[in-house]
Amino acid sequence: MSNLRTNECQSLINGTSLANHTKENFPIKKEERNDLNTEITPPKNLIPPWRTCIALCLAYGFTYSAFEAIQNLQSSLNAAGHLGEMSLSIMYASMLLGSLFGPVCARLIGHKGILCLGYLGHLCYTCSNFIPSWATLLPVSAAGGISIGGLGMSRSVYITAMSTSYIYYKKLPKTKLYGTISFFNGIFYCSFKATQITGNLMSSVILQSKTYNETLLTENKCGVRVCSSFNDSLNFDRPSTQLLNILFGSFTFCNIMGLAIIAIGLPHLKITSSDDKAETMKNHALSCLSMMINPKFVVLIPSIMAQSIMLMVTYTGYTKAFVSCAVGVQWVGYSMVALGIVSSITALTANYLVRYTGRILQFATGMGIDIATIVILLVWEPDYRTSPSVLLIVPMIAGFAQGILQPQQQALIGGVFSTEQLPSAYAAAYCVKSLAYFIFLCVASTACLYHGIILTLALYMLGLMGYAYTEIRERKEGKERA
Repeated sequence: MSNLRTNECQSLINGTSLANHTKENFPIKKEERNDLNTEITPPKNLIPPWRTCIALCLAYGFTYSAFEAIQNLQSSLNAAGHLGEMSLSIMYASMLLGSLFGPVCARLIGHKGILCLGYLGHLCYTCSNFIPSWATLLPVSAAGGISIGGLGMSRSVYITAMSTSYIYYKKLPKTKLYGTISFFNGIFYCSFKATQITGNLMSSVILQSKTYNETLLTENKCGVRVCSSFNDSLNFDRPSTQLLNILFGSFTFCNIMGLAIIAIGLPHLKITSSDDKAETMKNHALSCLSMMINPKFVVLIPSIMAQSIMLMVTYTGYTKAFVSCAVGVQWVGYSMVALGIVSSITALTANYLVRYTGRILQFATGMGIDIATIVILLVWEPDYRTSPSVLLIVPMIAGFAQGILQPQQQALIGGVFSTEQLPSAYAAAYCVKSLAYFIFLCVASTACLYHGIILTLALYMLGLMGYAYTEIRERKEGKERA
């Protein structure tokens, strides 16, 4: 025994490994091996995390500055015949179809190709708004929605690849993966939510250059009781064609910049090859549908749908039935700027603090705030005497919840499903979101805003139970693995 100790000490002094003669007596755990940097396997997609993060954030920043502002204005600018809402509902229905085949498209053109195709769809949709009609908006919305459908999946795959690459470069243990995904999701959603600031500030500055006839607003009855049956009686002072051309010209420039950044600045991701390509394509075509019936995913569907409908309530329902109805379309942008400021700051700070607070507290806070916002909308009826500054409060409250929930929802999916399942899980989540958007827009254009908000509240009740079940199951499985 003394000789063995002497040999061990001499080996340590000489800097040699004891693994040859002490491996059985002194085994090294896998986690310890990672910490000692002895065996760290590089991820399949090893990319520069910060360069990729900057390129992705800038591209989304330019593109969605245009799209978010257009989306917020559609129900007001194209209120006749619900053209604006119908174009959005068709787009999201098409995005649902595009989401189903997201993994197949990723197999064919790669995740970078999907992003380029989606941004091209956004560019076409922006251009169609120069001459808004049933013949221009609806076909372009359908085609654009299909091309945009895979964006959410590919973006999430890039964020996961950033996170795994960051862990590899920093030599962190794999237990830090959830926190790292949450961190990069926070950065992305901070920049993504900032598009509400840039796009809507741009629209507000341009639209405020005209003097509006505010006497038209005095007869409007506003709030959740605004229904499709008397929508056409709401009085909106539409901006001039020249002013709108300037606005959409600015948005077109933003779309071109976003597409250029993706094409030039984003690295390619590797796609795993397979000998039986026909069988692989068949499997990928069914992967999104099979994920939709995966028990782990099914319990998350109500919360994903509730959060998505709440977004659409804020972006289209609130802007039309509360802001445009009470104080005019020129204030829509400013209300969404308030939302963007709060949600972007919250996304960055809350998702940095998640390592200290845990995700349960953040999910509970975000869902609780959203439910409180729903109650406010149900009981509040503004009119033309309401101060515009008061109408900024609800978007700020909603923005706080969105800044917490959106990145945490993505990080939760990244933590629940394996690496092989992630593309299908993200595609299925994006599919559910598109379905939720489509359902709300159909309800808003055929019934009352009230019905859409009640639907959101019911989904949140189911979502709370589904999320609680997910946390209990994950903790139980974690203990079993330990």
